[in-house]
Amino acid sequence: MRAIFWGLMVFLSALSQPAFAATEADGAIPYQIKKGDTLISIADRYLRMRSDYRILQSRNRIRDPLALPIGQMLMIDRNLMRFSPSQARVIAVRGQVNAAGQAARVDQRVNEGSRVVTAAGSFVTLQLENGSKISIPSNSDVTVRLLRRYVLGGNLDYDFVLAKGDIRSAVTPMGSSNDRYRVRTPKAVSAVRGTEFQSRYDPIGNQDFAEVIEGALAVDTGKTAALPVAAGNGLAINSSNAIVQEALLAAPNLIEPGKVQADPELVFVPQPSADASGYRVLLASDAGFTDQIADIRVKDEAARFASIPNGNYFVRTRAISANGIEGIPVTHGFKRRLNGVSASGGKADDGYRFKWSSEGEGVRRFHFQLFKTNPDGLPMIDEAGLTTFEIRISDLPAGTYFWRVGSVQYLDGELGVNWTSFEKIAISAP
Repeated sequence: MRAIFWGLMVFLSALSQPAFAATEADGAIPYQIKKGDTLISIADRYLRMRSDYRILQSRNRIRDPLALPIGQMLMIDRNLMRFSPSQARVIAVRGQVNAAGQAARVDQRVNEGSRVVTAAGSFVTLQLENGSKISIPSNSDVTVRLLRRYVLGGNLDYDFVLAKGDIRSAVTPMGSSNDRYRVRTPKAVSAVRGTEFQSRYDPIGNQDFAEVIEGALAVDTGKTAALPVAAGNGLAINSSNAIVQEALLAAPNLIEPGKVQADPELVFVPQPSADASGYRVLLASDAGFTDQIADIRVKDEAARFASIPNGNYFVRTRAISANGIEGIPVTHGFKRRLNGVSASGGKADDGYRFKWSSEGEGVRRFHFQLFKTNPDGLPMIDEAGLTTFEIRISDLPAGTYFWRVGSVQYLDGELGVNWTSFEKIAISAP
């Protein structure tokens, strides 16, 4: 899907103070003088204080505030302008999220000046007046700096300060060149007009990151010309304010991502890539990842998630480069149907005893198989439809055997089977 994106800039500050210390006057909104206008009448319509017409006069170098040249453009600072408050609405929340000083809840309104903090394993998504969405994952701290619609032109001004953690933004293309959407971190200000991107700040390493999936981005260090960052690219700003730019790593492959997750612990295995230093794996109940439920970073091991209830879910995976930049995401749907089974077996007084236990809902039956010498052949014993949790075999000749137990589950009109791994048992001659 093609989108048109306007004026996307990231401004970097080499100063030690946070980037949001910059004045609100940047990005003034133009107004074309009409017949009958005076600076006082313009101030009465569009400024919060009538007396601020003098600031307009000085900024625009106007000699007579009562005699304005028709057609001339006035530049009006945003911090002087009248506005109506806009709001953000919580549309999904998981875990411990504090929004505006209280436990976040769906449909809660979040106003300008509010702070949103997510605990470990907690997530929240906000939707703005224009349909843009902001997803804030665990261990993040965000302040809503501006949520405004100015009286002049009805222009929107959205501004968020990320103190730590992540913000993933899906920004609806703005209707006017004077609309703004910005995310600030201690080292950068990301301003967009319609795109999908991610901003992150690591306070321990004092590093900023930005990854652009759709749209475009430019980085201005104040030392050289702006550096373009197109869709499919990312940047990192290290503790010394040095900038690294690179193409996002390709979407990684997962081994059997769509299989039914039946074991007590969900397991996703990224296919190793020489370019990746690790992987970020997220779970959500929806394909858009509005209702995010889990988030983990792994190196070369499997991503594991515990305590996930039955349901239909989505997993999103990104490869992480050596510079810490997260790559192109890939999303897969999967089913979670808990049907856990574990088993043990060995010598008993009256022969050999094999027993098992299981977890899950629905009607369950069990299937026991015993193979002699080779588990790839036909089973020596093949007992299906068992309702008990053990089986006893009175006598087995000397030899090597392999055995396993399957849990057959009937749930919601579906049939699922989950097998234990093969276990080996060696029986010596008496």
